[in-house]
Amino acid sequence: RRLGVIATTMNGKERLHLMHSMFHMGDNDKFFFDWKYLVESGLSVKDFIAPTAFAFKTNRTFQMGSIFGSMSYLAITASDLSDRMLGDFLDMESTQIVTMHIQSVDQTAAIKTIKRIITELDRSKIEEQKKAVRSGYDMDIIPSDLATYGKDAKSLLKELQSQNERMFMVTFLVLNTGRTEQELENNVFQAQSIAQKHNCNLRRLDFQQESGLMSSLPLAQNLIEIRRGLTTSSTAIFVPFTTQELFQNGGETLYYGLNALSNNLIMVDRKKLKNPNGLILGTPGSGKSFSAKREITNAFLVTDDDIIICDPEAEYAALVHKFNGQVVKISSSSTNYINPMDINLNYSEDDNPVALKADFILSLC
Repeated sequence: RRLGVIATTMNGKERLHLMHSMFHMGDNDKFFFDWKYLVESGLSVKDFIAPTAFAFKTNRTFQMGSIFGSMSYLAITASDLSDRMLGDFLDMESTQIVTMHIQSVDQTAAIKTIKRIITELDRSKIEEQKKAVRSGYDMDIIPSDLATYGKDAKSLLKELQSQNERMFMVTFLVLNTGRTEQELENNVFQAQSIAQKHNCNLRRLDFQQESGLMSSLPLAQNLIEIRRGLTTSSTAIFVPFTTQELFQNGGETLYYGLNALSNNLIMVDRKKLKNPNGLILGTPGSGKSFSAKREITNAFLVTDDDIIICDPEAEYAALVHKFNGQVVKISSSSTNYINPMDINLNYSEDDNPVALKADFILSLC
């Protein structure tokens, strides 16, 4: 709810429809099903969703109808995860299915486990220090990995105890597909490159292709005994609904571009926002003037707003003339001028208008 996403429970027919679409990615077979068909035909639900054939002939790939597939798991070896990793996987042009099994760990059990790991690391550290003394070198010189693991374990314990973090066991599965075996291998290689870019490894599930495929179905069943412990913050990296969208409905909403992450339209009526003010920032030549002119054009065509442009560079005059607007030139040689001494009784509602005008005139001196 905080992410602006509503989760809905799928009924049995909707879940069957989803599995049918997963099993029939290579054909145009339509899903026809009704519970009464089971009684009339004597068939099971599997007969309505299964492809023409399954073939698990090799240890690294399988065939599902006319489509070749391969199951892999993500080995999360990076110390820091980027929230762009899942987006990079989903931005691939090939058809793929990403499945995450996330299981919460009891807080007490998680803390006990981390404390036990710290104890084991301290014991190993003591053994290394004893070896150092016996060998005659500085006892503070211990393997760098041992020191790093100890520091990370203590940091994790602190997060669980005082930073409202929880521990989760995560299994991250990726199903890559291709119409040919070569296309499949190319798609797997591309996915592995994305994982390596984020300091992780995408590894094939050798001799576990069928179990991996069954684990990728929406059955809440994980048959892969490969799990990685992550905290709440690290697990939230894989939530695919964290993009902030701005799309308002209404007769005076204006187009402001595309969301850089989701590529969705940004449509908004600034007058309805809590703060309707705006700035256009950018490097020279990046399109600041074009953006301003586009918004002026949209506002002129869509709304009934009055548009006032202060244009010291005289670059908006052509646009104003095209819309039959009025250009008022103010300079030392023009016939138009602004009288700074002008005042009326409505100059101020609360304070003395004469005093305010006098203060304004003094500020010009």
